[in-house]
Amino acid sequence: MKLKSILTMFYAVFILFSFPQSGYSDVINLKNGDTLTGTVLTLSKGILNFSTPYSKKIEIVKSEIKSLETDQPVRVHLKNGWKIKGKLRPTEEGQYSIRTKSSNQRATIDFEEITSINSSEEKPRPWEGKIHAGGTHQSGNIDRVTFNLGGKGKLKFGKERIELKFLTTYSEENDKITSRNTFGRMQYNHLFTEKWYGLLSMEALNDKFKNLNLRLAVGPGAGYHFWDDDVKSLKLEAGITYFSEDLKSGEDRQFMTGRLAKKFDYKFSEVFSFSNDAIIFPSFEKIGNMILRNEASLESRLLEGWSLNLSHILDYNNDAPAGTGATDSMITFGLQHEF
Repeated sequence: MKLKSILTMFYAVFILFSFPQSGYSDVINLKNGDTLTGTVLTLSKGILNFSTPYSKKIEIVKSEIKSLETDQPVRVHLKNGWKIKGKLRPTEEGQYSIRTKSSNQRATIDFEEITSINSSEEKPRPWEGKIHAGGTHQSGNIDRVTFNLGGKGKLKFGKERIELKFLTTYSEENDKITSRNTFGRMQYNHLFTEKWYGLLSMEALNDKFKNLNLRLAVGPGAGYHFWDDDVKSLKLEAGITYFSEDLKSGEDRQFMTGRLAKKFDYKFSEVFSFSNDAIIFPSFEKIGNMILRNEASLESRLLEGWSLNLSHILDYNNDAPAGTGATDSMITFGLQHEF
């Protein structure tokens, strides 16, 4: 009897947890005073689709909603292109907080900024980018001016991707230029699969104090996308590159190298994010010689679309033109706008 009772209890518990539970706990308060309990399905083109246990799908005009609260995470798209996934909680009239998997804090958004919820029709923006600027001015015992302007962007269409990046810096001390350079990179990617892609990369550098009128590097390669989600992204690339250096003094140079690249992004929260781009060009002619550029950036969000950007850039070339050093290190700090 004892064994039979245990088996009966085990069977009852198994049946209880084997069948899906019909939890309808999303709540919508309408401006006319009605309250609906059920499940938020989608919001698209100003219409919210809502289901309840006692009726078929209900369509509600967004403008008639006073507030809504979701018990399960939903995918929210905002007018500025941001995508957030989490539980919506009303905080005050027209304001909502949402907590994501990558955040220990809640972000506050305006209901009018939400364009869709759980919508498969939402088309991603083909173009997105960031631009930042910073500078200092000091006078008195010393007259010093520094300025930096940079940015990056991505264009997506079908299986094609175009990535752009640039940075220009200038500094002057006691009416004497102490730094002036401009760096730019453009890369074209063609997706073969969701992970693999071919690429053609080109970068250019002008640097008064590196004896460079223009360094141009062009070459093909291939890349693999290991991670690509709301929190992290990692891409590794390999290829070959042709270098052409137009020097301010001395004999111009042309040579071939390999190309190894890493692109890593990590979102600690809705406020803080980190990115690191590293490219190494190992020499084919002299084993051990290389050109390296590493860019590490930390971003701190201030307001919608605005953040602070702190970057460290390391340039290394152990076969640098005569009269120049092998290593350059630079830190930039500025205000950044995302579009």
